[in-house]
Parts: sequence; structure tokens; C-alpha cells
Amino acid sequence: MDSGYTTDDDVEKERVAPWYSRVSAAIAAMTHSFVSKKAQKAYTGSLFLLVASNCLAFLSVVAYAIFYYKFIPQVGLERVIHLQFGDEHPWGTARLDQGLVSLQSYDVALQLELPRTSSNIAAGNFMLDLSLISCSPTSASIGMNASTPAIAQSRRPGILTYTSPLVDTASQISFLPLYLIGWKREMEKLEVPMMEQVEFARGARNLPKCAYLKIESKEDMQFYSAKVRFRARFTGLRRIMYSWRLTSFVIFTGLFWNTSMLSMLAVYALLFAVSDLGSGQHGDLIKEEDQEDREETPIKEESRDDTLTPQDTSSETPSNESEKDIKREDEYEADEWNNWTSDSSQVRHSHQILTGRGGEPSRSFGAGTALERERAIMAELQRRRSYAL
Repeated sequence: MDSGYTTDDDVEKERVAPWYSRVSAAIAAMTHSFVSKKAQKAYTGSLFLLVASNCLAFLSVVAYAIFYYKFIPQVGLERVIHLQFGDEHPWGTARLDQGLVSLQSYDVALQLELPRTSSNIAAGNFMLDLSLISCSPTSASIGMNASTPAIAQSRRPGILTYTSPLVDTASQISFLPLYLIGWKREMEKLEVPMMEQVEFARGARNLPKCAYLKIESKEDMQFYSAKVRFRARFTGLRRIMYSWRLTSFVIFTGLFWNTSMLSMLAVYALLFAVSDLGSGQHGDLIKEEDQEDREETPIKEESRDDTLTPQDTSSETPSNESEKDIKREDEYEADEWNNWTSDSSQVRHSHQILTGRGGEPSRSFGAGTALERERAIMAELQRRRSYAL
């Protein structure tokens, strides 16, 4: 039967929140640490670090590519020499442009294509004179002048491969079908090494700009073509970077990236420290200015006896108000002491009336009534004292 009263269990049930409210509160408590200001600062710093690291990684790759292109020279350089024939020995020049670098070793060779004619076979050994010179565009077409100094020069012999008439005839008969369809020609290709590990001194004037070739022979010779080839021979760091390209790429790119990241973090820490120091100095300066203003501002003293207007009362400082409160408490305690003294005298007077002159209680008033009144007065005085304290 419903009594109409609300019990403690009903109040407790009303205080219990619905289940979805409790779930949302639990989720909010769990996710609070992920969306707090500290977490947001951490997210911002992590995002900045990620973007900066990616940009520095891209710059490291580009920097290594530029360094590789500038530091590793062209491995092979080949130029065609157009021979000139006349009353003298065949000669020719070729422009080298900017393909060579200083302080780099090169192997230089000549590649000649000659037909196996009777005059070439009869010439036997012939001399190849190769000079690397720093020439002008006009001298390259005219030929080497006697006054032009040679940066590097070499003379090497050359000769066609000897074959007996019987072997030569047998070879021609066996390869006759190829000769007929044009897949093979009666020619020989010679490759004569002219210089090994030649190195040029530092400076643009010490790099050759032209190659001059002169062929000396007792017999008139025929040539299909002539080429000069330069082959770089790497040593030290260049050899490592050229031979192990992927490993060098990973190592040098990682070193460049790590150096960039450390430099960026050092600059960031330095700027953060400088900003903190500047803000601290600014705060100290503001405090010093406030203190100076307080010292310079005179304090007006007023007498306590002056009557305060409502405007003066509203402009009083908290310290004056606290002093007034202390004064009021002291006055209240003094008033309470005076009231207690007067009440005590009244109690004694009433006691005398009740007891009479002889000290005995009066018959018109009961002894119990006087004692109860005295106890009530003492309790009231005690209550007033405790309230004052």
C-alpha cells in the first residue's frame, strides 16, 4: 500500500543517471586526455616535426643528386677526329669541350678503322702522335701551331694484324657469303692505347680543349675513321660513389638528413630559449615599473575623527575596512563585558531580595525559582560570549 511518503531508496533511484549518460561520461573521461591543451600542443609539434622531416628528406635527395652530378665527372668521352690528307702526313683535330675535369685520372686511346689494302699492309708500322692542347676555335681547323704548348703528348706505334697469303685467301673464301650480302667488310679495327692515368692540374688553363692527331708513315695509307676516347679511372670517394651507387645514396642522404634535423632542432631550441628569456625580462621590467609607480605615488593620510561621507566610505581600501572590523569587534566585546557585569550585579541583587537581609530565602518566592533564573541568566551570558568570539 502506497503511504504517500518518499523513502531514501526512491531518492537514490532518482539520483541515478540513465545508462547512456554514464556511457557518454565515461567516454568523455577517457578522451579528455587526448583532446586537452597539452595533447593539442603535442599533436601540433608532432605534425610540424613530420612535415619538416619530410621536407628535409626531399632536400637531402636533391642535394645528393646535385653533389653526385657535380662531383662525379663523365665516365667516358669520345670524339671523332676528321683526318686531313695532303702533301704532308694525315692529321686532324677534335674539340673536347668541357668534358674533362681537373685532378682526375684518364686513360686515352685511339680507335682506327683501316681497309686491308696492299698499301696499308705494306706500310707496316706507322706512328700515331696525339697531343692534348688548349686551342682556340680557329687553330682547331688550321692545325697545331708550333708555338702552341701541349698539355699532354704521346707517340705510339700501330700496325695491321699480319696474315699469310694462304690464310688470308682461305678467310676470304670462308666469309665470301657475308662479304656478298654486306654483313662483313674487308677492314680491321685498331685500338691503340695512347696515355694511361693522365691527370690534369687544377685550373681551367690546365684542361685540354682540343685533341691533335698526326699519323706518320712511309707509305700512303687509307683510313675509314679515327676516334679518340677518354675513360675516367676513379679512385677514393669517387670510386665508392660510382661503384656502390645505392649504398652511397642511402649513407650520404641519411647523413645530410640527420645533420639538417639536428641543426633545425638546435635552432628551434635556441629560439625557444631566447623567447622565454625575453618574456621573463619583459615581465620583470613590468614588475619593476609597477613597484616604482607605487613608491612614487604619495599616500594621503586622514584623521580617524573626520566624518566620512558615503563617497568616502565606498572609496575606502580593504585594509581600512579590516581595521574598522577589528575595532568594531573590540567595541562589541567591551559592550558585552559591561552587559555581563550589569547582569551579574542584577543577579546578585535579585538573589539578595530572594534570600532577604538575613541571608535566608524569602517565603514569597521559592528557592528553586531564583536558582533557575540565575542559571538562565548565566546561560544567556555564555551564549553572548561565544557569539562574540
